[in-house]
Amino acid sequence: MANKTSRGNIFWPYINDETSAREAAKQGWYASLISGGITLIMVVLGATSSWSLVDVGLLCLIGYGCLKMSRIAAILGLIYCIFNGIDKYIVHSTFGLMPLFAIFYINSIRGTYKFYEIKKSKITKA
Repeated sequence: MANKTSRGNIFWPYINDETSAREAAKQGWYASLISGGITLIMVVLGATSSWSLVDVGLLCLIGYGCLKMSRIAAILGLIYCIFNGIDKYIVHSTFGLMPLFAIFYINSIRGTYKFYEIKKSKITKA
């Protein structure tokens, strides 16, 4: 178990067991929840088209996959985040929260891969 001094920080957590891997993977869930929530609020306020609800649905699926330790969902979250950031930069000349969300998805990828690596090593040892 990691002690408080070896946990790293929110931007680059130290992953050394299943619990810390799950915590890192949850960052993809948090990024999806925040991004989808902001998008949903923008749709309700009429600041963007109702087609953005597709983005909200996609983010919900990606976030749920990250929560369930899906490596594919974590990778798709990062890809979606990058393409969304590029689109935002082209249209509005700003990246918005994309760099923060990208870090969260990278940590989600790290967490999911480490989780299955640890799980595989436990099966091999048994």
